[in-house]
Amino acid sequence: MTAPVAQRRVRISRVAGRFLVFDIDDVVYIRRHHGICAVLTGTMPQNPTQNLFLGLPVELQAEEAQLLVDKGVGYVADELSEHLSLLTSADDTARKAYLQHLKQLRRNAQLAFEEEKANIQAKHQAKRKVAAKPAKAAEGEPSSSSTKPATDSESTSLPDTTCVVPKSPPKESLPAITPTTSSALISVTPSAAATEPPVPSSSPSYLLYRFLNSRGYYFTPGLRFGGDWSVYPGDPFRYHAHYLANYYGWNEEIPMLDLVTSGRLGTAVKKGFLFGAQKPSPAGGEVSDTPKQDSANQGGEVRVFCIEWAGM
Repeated sequence: MTAPVAQRRVRISRVAGRFLVFDIDDVVYIRRHHGICAVLTGTMPQNPTQNLFLGLPVELQAEEAQLLVDKGVGYVADELSEHLSLLTSADDTARKAYLQHLKQLRRNAQLAFEEEKANIQAKHQAKRKVAAKPAKAAEGEPSSSSTKPATDSESTSLPDTTCVVPKSPPKESLPAITPTTSSALISVTPSAAATEPPVPSSSPSYLLYRFLNSRGYYFTPGLRFGGDWSVYPGDPFRYHAHYLANYYGWNEEIPMLDLVTSGRLGTAVKKGFLFGAQKPSPAGGEVSDTPKQDSANQGGEVRVFCIEWAGM
């Protein structure tokens, strides 16, 4: 039986209309416990000129940010105004604690650096010992030329005029710590303005996203396969996408060309074309006549269908 997970409040930074998460612990938490993968958008410090391997921060889609807000595990903060106001209003005690936090991170990194260096030196010494054993065995066998007595001319040698200059110890470059977040300095308590939902609850695509997320599905952007979402039965690190997902209104007419093209494209990449809609709630607040109404979807039941193209 697994231990209960402590509740976290994920800080979602809103920057120029984009929803970003900078804390690596928050990124791991929302992926592991809420099925939100997001997209890496930051550059790698060691190689910033390439865009194949990316790093923090991760960018959330509006539906993903809305889901975290609805679940009460995240809040949206206006990074431009709130971050600067919290930094300028911090007292001396908070600043000293933040500096101490940075020093502790530096010490931890230095200890890890020294431990790795000691392991490398131990490996080199072990290799030298193994290479020295055959050399000693060869020196123990006397040769015929070595048994010949040395003459006076041979024993006389010129004085050694070489001077051994001691090597100066190499300068060790200590690791420089650049925190990806200032959570140790700013307050983690969201303000009243920060709890505002990022997108309206009536967003059409959000209804389908929330419905499938509540059933354990994972999502990534589906533009490369011609859909709104690529839907996975588990973590994308373990599974391939099973569906391409699009959302339509309950009374919206679906063009036949969309069904044909999406169905054929999905089948070509070994995926099904999934589309869904939410049934409107009965007028006057009456009980829905559907057999099962999803409690996580206010307004009515969400119905989904899957199409696979077959040969004609």
